Amino acid sequence: MRTAVVTGITGVVGRRLGETLVASGDFEQIVGLSRRASDGPPGITMISADLQDADACRAVFSGLRDVTHVYNAARFDHSTERPEPVDVNTAIVAHVLDAALETGQKLEHIHLVQGSKYYGSQLGAYPTPAREDDHRALQRNFYYDQEDLAIDYGARHGFTWSASRPHGVCDPDLRIARSMSLLIAVYATINRRLGLPLCFPGTPQNFHAVYQCTDAGLLARAIHWMSTTPACRNQAFNVTNGDLIRWEREWPIFARFFEMETGPVRTISLAQTMPQMEEIWDSLAREHGLATRPYSDLVVWSYGDFLFRPAWDIMSDTSKLRRFGFYETIDTRAMFLKLFNHFRGSRIIP
Repeated sequence: MRTAVVTGITGVVGRRLGETLVASGDFEQIVGLSRRASDGPPGITMISADLQDADACRAVFSGLRDVTHVYNAARFDHSTERPEPVDVNTAIVAHVLDAALETGQKLEHIHLVQGSKYYGSQLGAYPTPAREDDHRALQRNFYYDQEDLAIDYGARHGFTWSASRPHGVCDPDLRIARSMSLLIAVYATINRRLGLPLCFPGTPQNFHAVYQCTDAGLLARAIHWMSTTPACRNQAFNVTNGDLIRWEREWPIFARFFEMETGPVRTISLAQTMPQMEEIWDSLAREHGLATRPYSDLVVWSYGDFLFRPAWDIMSDTSKLRRFGFYETIDTRAMFLKLFNHFRGSRIIP
């Protein structure tokens, strides 16, 4: 018997990872943990648990058998305006590992979902393309503490670890509030309604800088691969679509999709401006019979400000991923257009 446990199963990465593990057939049982009770992907045993509570974790694992793999895709609810809490996020991994060990599970491997914040991509210009062996940033980051914890526990208890470092994760799931693609689609739809061209809402520097994205399905397949490939033990890998973009090249393509003119860069605060458009969106929804969803729940506009303000390149070197044997790539422009079509087909946008 082999059992995989996925924390944060209801998040964008956790859900796709759960589906990938089910499809792989590598595990007799896959357990998804989330703080809130929720339906999960088919084939997954869903358990509601507060991973900040050590006793609750222990209670969950005492009811499981032969857990061999843990995939940590959980992270504490956070705001884009301040650093994510280090101690809370580290405690989540500590509680899970302690519970697995104390209940006699047969732990072989833990995978940590990280990101390019590992290199300080959120702090300012950093050395690019970022490599997995680059120095850590000066600011404390829960990625570092979780990784050190996994290395220490693994050395003492005989299991291995791996880590994925994506950036700009995109997915068609309509329940994801921090969705880059849906944010762009809703922003474009409202501007079109107002008779405006599609202006880039970020900074001129961001408009011209290099950027990268990661399709959530590709990320899930890469995580499954590295967690079951012996050569990938105790290794971290940058995971992106494999190409690079600049918004200055993509924005006219997006404008064409939404049948709009391309406007100039017009830097605004999305968090301050877009919540005022609720009446306009409600009018659009009634006119086009859009799926009933509160405008305030569609997207997190402050996330757009976080995405479109940095004045530096966001770029990771993914050659290590290829050298170790994972060759899948996705065209980022095609990914965005596919997602826009999905939102239209789901009647989220007209």
